[in-house]
Amino acid sequence: MTACACCGTETDDSGAIDLDLGLPPGVRSPSFLAGGNVLLTDDAAFARCVLPVELTGDLELWFGAWMRVDPGDARHAADSWDGPGYASLRFTGTFAHDIKPWDGLRGAEVVAEVREPDDLPEYVEHPLLGTTWDRDEVLSGYLVELPVSIRQKLPGQWSIERTAGLTPHVLDEGLRFAGPGRAVFVDVRRAIGTSAEKFLELALEGAPDVPEEQQFLVRDGVELRHALWLTASSEGVTRHEFHGHVARFGEMLVVTCVYDDPADHAWARHVLNSARFRRVTRS
Repeated sequence: MTACACCGTETDDSGAIDLDLGLPPGVRSPSFLAGGNVLLTDDAAFARCVLPVELTGDLELWFGAWMRVDPGDARHAADSWDGPGYASLRFTGTFAHDIKPWDGLRGAEVVAEVREPDDLPEYVEHPLLGTTWDRDEVLSGYLVELPVSIRQKLPGQWSIERTAGLTPHVLDEGLRFAGPGRAVFVDVRRAIGTSAEKFLELALEGAPDVPEEQQFLVRDGVELRHALWLTASSEGVTRHEFHGHVARFGEMLVVTCVYDDPADHAWARHVLNSARFRRVTRS
């Protein structure tokens, strides 16, 4: 756990994540052997193995991924899977998947072998092994709930922290991250030639009036960071809303956090404060 310097919120940032890649592309109505870990079709055979990918931040991504193998090897593996011969299994074949954000993985020559008698065979030769990959670049593309926090890439040069336990959803107007009792709505707006002050003025037209202690406005370099928060009730349900803005010349990020527990106000501030704009420099 790591404590945020701005609000004290603790965030998870290490560990391991398991992701199953599903069946190989194009496979229909296969026959499964060895408890579902060997797959046979009319013209191909596959063995299910584990691919451990190292990410920055002391994080590992474990893919359940199929290798295309010789049909004879697949049948031998199926016969050996639950017996003493399992520990000596070794597979040579080709990788059966494409994985974002990498290119050219499907069809790559790979090798896997049994490392532990109670575990699936593990890839020991694969294009992704031997390199530590950027966790945010890799995990931003997965629209699934994650047990750790990552820096989510947004349209353009923006990014924001997607905290653990939130599932992303793509909307017409941006992104939504949602989990039990929490949701974040993120929208990137652009208007050429518009100053940060004007952008914020336009965004606040029609905004509810709240007391001074329920809002803030700070300048952070070329950016204006603003937020207001309030409590709303509808049909007997009370929810807390945190409306945040990060405005700069020509662009603004709108961040709206909705949460059930008033103690999550610190979390909402943390999410807004995590918003970053990365300027691209030309060489």
